[in-house]
Amino acid sequence: MGSAESPNKPPTKLAALASPAEGPADGKAWQDLWSFKMVLGVWIPILAIGLLHYGVDAEHSWAHNVLRRLYHLPIIFAAFGLGMRGGLLAAAVVSLTYLPHAFLHIGHLAHIDPAGPVEKALEIVLYNLVGAVAGFLADAERRRRAELRKALDEQRSLQRQLVRAGRVAALGEVVAGIAHEIKNPLHALSGTAEIVDPLIAEDAPQRRMWDIHLTELERLERVADRFLSFASPSPLEAQQLDLREVAERLIELVGADARKKEISVVTNLPDGPVRVQGDRDQLAQVALNIALNAIRAIGKQPGTIRVSVEAERPYHGTPMQSLRIENDGPPIPPEELEHLFDPFHTGNEEGTGLGLSISQRIVEQHDGYLEAANAGLGVAFTILLPKS
Repeated sequence: MGSAESPNKPPTKLAALASPAEGPADGKAWQDLWSFKMVLGVWIPILAIGLLHYGVDAEHSWAHNVLRRLYHLPIIFAAFGLGMRGGLLAAAVVSLTYLPHAFLHIGHLAHIDPAGPVEKALEIVLYNLVGAVAGFLADAERRRRAELRKALDEQRSLQRQLVRAGRVAALGEVVAGIAHEIKNPLHALSGTAEIVDPLIAEDAPQRRMWDIHLTELERLERVADRFLSFASPSPLEAQQLDLREVAERLIELVGADARKKEISVVTNLPDGPVRVQGDRDQLAQVALNIALNAIRAIGKQPGTIRVSVEAERPYHGTPMQSLRIENDGPPIPPEELEHLFDPFHTGNEEGTGLGLSISQRIVEQHDGYLEAANAGLGVAFTILLPKS
């Protein structure tokens, strides 16, 4: 991210060889010591220079001077490939390779050696100094790239949030108008239904159609209410609360429904409190909406929902309090995952597509984040909130 390369264009082989390491994990770093790039650029050159150094006649002092300085090249390459660790390791190997030739006079005669002991000792010190300095610079460059990458990712994330917020605000105005247009005649229809309902006997042939009519009126009213909730979120009644209490309340709310469908609810809660500043009811609404979606996603087969709370979970360098709800239902396709929180996006025929969008707005009102990701065989939703 920190280079001039296009984000969609893969780096050239030359850039990959010359650029500093991107900070692999410890185990991978040691494996990379024997990667094709390191063998070709470090270990084979050290071996070749060493063999030439020991094989060239002692009379060719100029050749020995050139060869012992050529050792710097694989050291620098190792430093740029693996950082200070690689530079110091290559310098140590070079020092051990050169040491017998320099002080034990293997391969040449001492009386015609043009280099003195002090010069040879300084050469070995210089190997290690070059390895350390080049490695330090490579590590610094790697850290700088990581910081630039993080800053760029955060900037892009903020840009996406701003664009989405603008669209949602405009959509909210339209939805509010539609909801009010629905509610006005709906009140009249509901009032008429209350008057007509007692006039239709329970055993009348028209009763079944009338019950369907009443059910659809109730559903339409719920849809209108959800539209209004999306357009005009309720103000927060913030207070200090423990995320564990939200998780425990969630388990109470969904426990009966989950047991009925042979879905087990597994919890992982810390011993100490996980404090956040927020609206208890609205956060419970978010968690409940996610859990009910999880139950629907698992379907008719037995499954598991895992509810966990974690304190000070790192998130873009900031410790956040998290509530994670994970299910083992089918994973969400990647193309659908990108639009999961978009208004009116739904995979449920009976849904309005506003539940997750409203949930995300509630979490954002708390200065938090709501994330969804495929985890193993299922899907995990994570609510991240600032520490109180």
